[in-house]
Amino acid sequence: MKALVENHMLGQVHCPICTHTVPADIDLRGKFARVAPGQRCPRCSSSLDVAVVIQIPEAA
Repeated sequence: MKALVENHMLGQVHCPICTHTVPADIDLRGKFARVAPGQRCPRCSSSLDVAVVIQIPEAA
């Protein structure tokens, strides 16, 4: 059974191929933030499925 996505937002992730921080859609499931599947890096067009989430915009 798939877990439901609680929140979907735009954030910054680290591309493993070009080693730049790029914008990507992020899915929040409870405490865990993951990159939404099927996205490509805007700089090098590599897959961002294994990218590390760097920044999630939140109000203070």
